[in-house]
Amino acid sequence: MNEENSRLLADRLEALAKSDAYPYHMPGHKRRLGDVMKGQSGMSAVEILTAAATLDITEIDDFDNLHDPEGILREAMDRAAQLYGAQDAYFLINGSTSGLLTAISAAVPEGGKLIMARSCHRAVYHAVYLRKIEPVYLYPHTVPDILTADVVTPKQVEAALRDNPDAKAVLVVSPTYDGITADIGAIAEVAHRYGLPLIVDGAHGAHYGFHPGFPQSPVKLGADLTVVSLHKTMPCMTQTALLLANGNLVDREKIRFFESVYQTSSPSYFFMAGMDACMALVSEKGSLLWDNFFRDREEFLKRTQSLKRLRVISAGSVSFLMDPGKILIDTSKTDLTGKALYDILLLKYHLQMEMASQHYVTAIMTCCDSQEGWQRLAEALLGADEAVRERKNARAPQFGDKKVMRPYPEMEVACQISRALDGPWQDAAFEAARGRVSAAFVNLYPPGIPLLVPGERISQEALELIAAYRQQGLQIQGLKEDKIRVLL
Repeated sequence: MNEENSRLLADRLEALAKSDAYPYHMPGHKRRLGDVMKGQSGMSAVEILTAAATLDITEIDDFDNLHDPEGILREAMDRAAQLYGAQDAYFLINGSTSGLLTAISAAVPEGGKLIMARSCHRAVYHAVYLRKIEPVYLYPHTVPDILTADVVTPKQVEAALRDNPDAKAVLVVSPTYDGITADIGAIAEVAHRYGLPLIVDGAHGAHYGFHPGFPQSPVKLGADLTVVSLHKTMPCMTQTALLLANGNLVDREKIRFFESVYQTSSPSYFFMAGMDACMALVSEKGSLLWDNFFRDREEFLKRTQSLKRLRVISAGSVSFLMDPGKILIDTSKTDLTGKALYDILLLKYHLQMEMASQHYVTAIMTCCDSQEGWQRLAEALLGADEAVRERKNARAPQFGDKKVMRPYPEMEVACQISRALDGPWQDAAFEAARGRVSAAFVNLYPPGIPLLVPGERISQEALELIAAYRQQGLQIQGLKEDKIRVLL
């Protein structure tokens, strides 16, 4: 074992903290909670962990119980609910994953039918598997020009409910990983007209509604259950999230039961204290923090207007509703793939981006980003743009027929997820998998949205999409070397 691999995790974390690497990714606190809240501590990583241990307790007297809150935790969750405009809030210390599992299990009986966006995170499919739910997929269209997945529309939801009168709930994603935001108000109206609850995976929109520059929160637009990841875009630690409930279409006792099923019985008080502190910070200083965010963002957009080949895509530059905190850098007019630009920003400029797609890179910006962080990204993009322009005969990378490159190709559902996962399987050679039924999830990570779902018949279009992603060096989970797990 070499010296680098033998170092303690705390040592590696400390080295990262002391380096000039800048995070354009979650968690939303950007490793700057000390700056945002009180000022830097100057402690080493081990000292910080040691200090954190002084706050690490279990359910002792006077500290309440997450799964049966009656005291200090109940008060903290009530403060969170009030801040978001929800009737009830549930602390999630297993992330939005536990919130999605809880929301779906509480709203849809075992074996029931769920109208859901096909572009959901894997956690949604895990709930479908565990509860033997029958999914009805709504495929998002492709956003013109940037070839990313759009959001589900009210018309799609209406048509699905008309064709599936036995459905028990509707689940949509808003905002998407790339910040595209759905018409939640209209979708909620449709779902409620059919007497069904609307569940919104709002993991990437925890900051929505806290500044006039952001879209409104799904909580205020009629969603019955909204799951938000505080750690993604807010000043809070990894694994922290909220499940926010309104209305009476989902039984609160079922929510509380399933929340205790999908979360540890030994919750971290360190995490819960962080969530409560985050809510207090937003309540007291949120306006100032996001005023500064929009000031720095505006300066960044002005500086990057001079880009010739790279293109910055963000709210204000597109016709659809988009999260101002998501910055997409489009490479389609350069000789770079998204992964190539991602690597340049990381290796040359020491900027760690959130995600690379086939022809763009995603940055997550929050109220905790420093002015220097915005400036460094602008300077790096201007430098990369100039380098592209100086190369002679630079041609854009070929992605194949754009009609084929839909983010989520529609496929036949041959059997339920549970049957595909629990049934006999074999590993099939990649090219020989066409027409076979997938027995595994295959997805890019990030964002963790399945390209193949167990039970789907594998199409040529899906194989070509996966092959293109592999060629570009993107991280794909679910493949074993050159093989795909298929049902016998």
